[in-house]
Amino acid sequence: MKSNIRVSGNIIGELSEKIPTNIIALNELIKNSYDAGASFASIEINTSTKILSIKDDGCGMDKNDIDTLFHISKSTKIHGSKNEYDRITQGSKGLGFLSVFKFGKIVKWKTFKDKGYNFSINFDQLTSADDISKFEIELLEDDSVSKGTEIIIEVDDYNISLFNEYFSSEKNYKKIIHSFDDKKFIITLAIDGNTYSSENLTSLLSNQKDSQLFHISYNSTTQKIIFKHNNKIALSEIYEFPINTVNLDIELLTFQLKSHGKESIDKLFFNPIDDLTPLVYFNTNLFNNFNIFDPNIMRNIKTSQVLNQMIGYIRIISENSLIDFNSDRSQFLQNELTDSIISFLYNINKKIQEIGSENKYHLVGFDILKEKSVLSTYNKKKNIEKYRELIKDNFTFKKKVNINISKDKVIYSLFGKTATLVIKRNNSTKDADQDKEVEPAKIVLKFKDELEIDIPSGQIDLKKYLISIIDSKGNTVNNDKIVIKVDNKKKKNGILNSINKPCQLMAVYSFKDAQTGLVIEQLKLSFIKPISYITTRKPTNLFTIPAYDDYEINYSQYLDKLIRQINKLPVNKYLEVISCSLRVLFELSIDAINKSKKYSLIFKGINDIDKKILKIVNYIKDNESYISEISNKTRIEYKSLKKMLSISDYERVIGKTHLGSHKATMYITEEDIRYIIKYLSIFIVLTNEMLNNKKII
Repeated sequence: MKSNIRVSGNIIGELSEKIPTNIIALNELIKNSYDAGASFASIEINTSTKILSIKDDGCGMDKNDIDTLFHISKSTKIHGSKNEYDRITQGSKGLGFLSVFKFGKIVKWKTFKDKGYNFSINFDQLTSADDISKFEIELLEDDSVSKGTEIIIEVDDYNISLFNEYFSSEKNYKKIIHSFDDKKFIITLAIDGNTYSSENLTSLLSNQKDSQLFHISYNSTTQKIIFKHNNKIALSEIYEFPINTVNLDIELLTFQLKSHGKESIDKLFFNPIDDLTPLVYFNTNLFNNFNIFDPNIMRNIKTSQVLNQMIGYIRIISENSLIDFNSDRSQFLQNELTDSIISFLYNINKKIQEIGSENKYHLVGFDILKEKSVLSTYNKKKNIEKYRELIKDNFTFKKKVNINISKDKVIYSLFGKTATLVIKRNNSTKDADQDKEVEPAKIVLKFKDELEIDIPSGQIDLKKYLISIIDSKGNTVNNDKIVIKVDNKKKKNGILNSINKPCQLMAVYSFKDAQTGLVIEQLKLSFIKPISYITTRKPTNLFTIPAYDDYEINYSQYLDKLIRQINKLPVNKYLEVISCSLRVLFELSIDAINKSKKYSLIFKGINDIDKKILKIVNYIKDNESYISEISNKTRIEYKSLKKMLSISDYERVIGKTHLGSHKATMYITEEDIRYIIKYLSIFIVLTNEMLNNKKII
């Protein structure tokens, strides 16, 4: 007597949940085309007919390949190894075909290898089978099928609406068509007649040419960080690469952007919260992670060393079998090797920003001179080093500047750029002081080079940053003679209006000296969003509020302890633990309000905890005086606080915390955790103020 193992069709449904989103599923199908040696993958979405098709010119499938396709968890692929097409293999788990069912339940394949076939599957019929080993798929020979494979999917209404929403954003569709860093593999995406292609990739160096600071490269073979400016090597430094089984190539472009300058950067390099970011490719496929090489890494370390206006590519190549990912390809699975990769990227990122920030001043625009002109009596002996003294002191490359002196001007040149100093002749030959050296006129500011200002800033009187104005005769010049411009716009009375968003502006102070001409000094104004902590001990970087002072909570000792513990955990290493804990913080807050006599009737008729959370948000949102009181207590700017009381945002947060508590990182990414905690921190503040602030009842 024998007993056979039977597998129910509902197992297929559960396995398909391992592919968390339709965008990840779409990437899986593109990977199949890549592994098949295709020169192109063409994706077409028709929202009126609700049809999605993915077509390639790869090797196609014969009968044996089709059998393997439907053999769950069996794959002939070895992830990371070179295949017969000299490409690094992408798939290996044998679950690739399940990706098609993220979009709809009826799917048809057309493929050609030795002959043409077509076949189709109804997902409902497959998952309802008692024993899928007995489920038969009819293969039809089809002479009309040419080279490659085409998959045709009848998309459901939900996924059509998701496609419409997701691909309406340029940064999203560009990441699909550029999901592979391989010029021999072209991806096209057509949506209702609008076609986008990876062939149209904008070169990195064509972005914001006038604002480019450094073109930075690093290769694990040469182990040297090279900084170029204007295509000339400005700096280089050896930086050891300790991982033998990994090849790494880094290419970055950093900027010193003017206000709104970011808008003209290629949207490919925007992360989900619209900050500039380099892209990480592992074995030529885009790695869905925007924290592993975070341009804002120095903000929590030393803001003066921030070099965060950064785009580019981080290319990681390895055939080591230890390297694997979670289901949405947003995190490495943790082991000694992947920890080493993450640690190296973190440290070289810091190093690049430290070096770059120390050497960035005055390169953009090459505004390196203290003066625009001098009298001919300034340097009668035409001593080059005397003219070098007129280069701004904080220009790091001062000693490297080439100086050429002619009769009426001095040319300063470096990195293919030039600055000109005009030599003026004094026409008054009878002037007794004519042969005396004229001291340079100068503007002295309270701050050297850069000033950080918290937002919202309030109105700023730029004249208060002036210490003195001295002309070439040594006389003090009245402040009224100064002209102040911010980003080339003259500011009446030196007043700059309130700034509410993080940005960098350049304030230029100038006056006209009677003898030496225009005198200029500049001050970079960096407007930053303050970050404060909501516990009594300073944590790492998760639970924060956008305010200047730290904020103490005291309504639940358990909540306080849990926050402290979470803050001690590196989010990239304890993603699962944190994602499972966040909903508890909402529940502890609601429980505290439930037990308060002050709000005994607030949840009357409401049993669902999700609705209770939204009730609290609405309770504060609907009362302007409550928002003002919380704003005053926390020093969170009123408009910022009000904006963060969005019901739709909290509905999204609640949904994600529910997924996190049940399925952890099957659905929750590090980016999601930071998004949830942003709103959860505000909710904790609301709860604390409701329970402890006598003006909120």
